Amino acid sequence: MPPAHSFLPPETVNLLLQYGSDFPMDMAIPETMCIVFSDMRGFTEMAENHDPKDVYAAINASLAVQTRLVLAHGGSVNKFLGDGLLACFSGQDRVARAVRCVLEMSEELQRREEEEKHLPCPVGFGVNDGKILLGILGSRERREFTVLGDVVNTAARLCGIAAPFQALITEAAVRGLPEEMARAHCRFFQDVHFKGKFEPTRVYSLAS
Repeated sequence: MPPAHSFLPPETVNLLLQYGSDFPMDMAIPETMCIVFSDMRGFTEMAENHDPKDVYAAINASLAVQTRLVLAHGGSVNKFLGDGLLACFSGQDRVARAVRCVLEMSEELQRREEEEKHLPCPVGFGVNDGKILLGILGSRERREFTVLGDVVNTAARLCGIAAPFQALITEAAVRGLPEEMARAHCRFFQDVHFKGKFEPTRVYSLAS
């Protein structure tokens, strides 16, 4: 039986220890974080053409790799999103650790595609950095501690347009990298006009 805390992100565990069941319902903590989204490409087609148990095994194996690497690079998995995840990195070197994590995830997951043990599970990534809110959503019957804000939303949108095994990162996040690391791993992708935003978002692609 896995320990209870393995079902919750560290941020939630810490709040449970601090507040018990008396969470302030309007809690919203400002933080600066690097946010990483991952999402599988082609899930609908795979789900339609394969046994649900095989689909589950493929996704679970992919998420196991991603979770291990997020934790190895000092991040936390805030939540699983069906066939992907939302991870958070904090601290002075958060962007560098997030980028190293994403590059390793992409490489290891691509190597995994060559195995016949699981169905193909191509994944795309979105990375952004900036000010977010750690907040509680829901009601007293069902609550969830999550990250909120434009930085989070933009990372999710980048993930949505990334090709299989492509990682897209905002210019804001690139600025948080050491100059040498940015030169080595960041390639200009394009200026993306997201719906609802007045200004385009300058986007780069990560390369090993």
